[in-house]
Amino acid sequence: MASSKKRLPPFRRAIARIEPYRVANPPHEIKLNQNEPPAELPPALRKRIVSELLRRRWSRYPDYPPRRLTGKIARFHDLEEEQVLVGHGSNELIYAVALATLERGRTVLLPSPSYPVAKLAAALAGARRITVPLDARFRYDIGAVIEAIRAVKPHLLFFPSPNNPTGNVLSAGQVEQIAGATRSLVVIDEAYREFSSVDLLPLLDRFSNLLLLRTFSKAYRVAGLRIGALLGDPEVLHRVERGKPPHSIDLFSQVAGEIVLDEGATIRRGVDAVVREREKLSRILAKLPGVIVYPSEANFLLLRLDDPARTYDRLLRKGILVRPVFQAGGRLAKCLRITIGTASQNRALAGALESILEGDAK
Repeated sequence: MASSKKRLPPFRRAIARIEPYRVANPPHEIKLNQNEPPAELPPALRKRIVSELLRRRWSRYPDYPPRRLTGKIARFHDLEEEQVLVGHGSNELIYAVALATLERGRTVLLPSPSYPVAKLAAALAGARRITVPLDARFRYDIGAVIEAIRAVKPHLLFFPSPNNPTGNVLSAGQVEQIAGATRSLVVIDEAYREFSSVDLLPLLDRFSNLLLLRTFSKAYRVAGLRIGALLGDPEVLHRVERGKPPHSIDLFSQVAGEIVLDEGATIRRGVDAVVREREKLSRILAKLPGVIVYPSEANFLLLRLDDPARTYDRLLRKGILVRPVFQAGGRLAKCLRITIGTASQNRALAGALESILEGDAK
């Protein structure tokens, strides 16, 4: 008689220890949980992208490497084409870096708390993950980072700046200290770079072991198309490229990336609007009872509250979906993360939070 227990084929042992990256999206009216842009690209620009897509051949593989897009990204940042590696979103490039540098017995150094995908990629590669805690205000402790580099001698260092979900940044001087303290690859994930005042590009001329990771998902408003780029030394990128699949960035993404890079004024206006709303919302929320708002240079705010789980549920009942980062536990156990939305969405959020928290305080 056949066993009732299903027998699975063999998988790598690392797979059993990895939880897939998933985001819950319960029913809502206002979505402020995934750090997405608050507004779509203008209709005329979207039509231009679709029109250009209709001119291209769909029956052929997309260009690989995507020379047009790579060239535009390089010129935009005043780099050579060989200093740019494009991928199907920044997450693909994170996995490519991990596969190119890590294996069983090697170590990656990461901050904590931080974006979990790099940790997942390192686990898949079989590497040991060592974390450096942020300080009490969720800022980078550069002394602790340098100490960890000397003690652990990591084979890969991955530091988001601005960091997600905390919004804090590394200064150019701090990145210089990190890159200068190791010969290993240092990746700075700059997914939210456009919302920050820190410019790390000049450091690429000085450190061949430094890569800057960029995305089109935030400021450029095309999160649905998945476009990412690594900027850095050509020889380093050539080796990282071996860790990613060919033809991974599709035709639609290539066309959209090429076109939005021509729309600097439109993108800048959108970024400026988000920064203004971020500062305004931060001031409003900081006045609410029991709320601590952490400084942010990204397109989101991290809040500390007395009862984040109850607040999250009450907001959801009002149709407002935010990120329940308290579920991660640890130092985020009292926190919610809120994406900056449109002015009207932010007013609705602030009003709902005020109603909930002031009602609790009575």
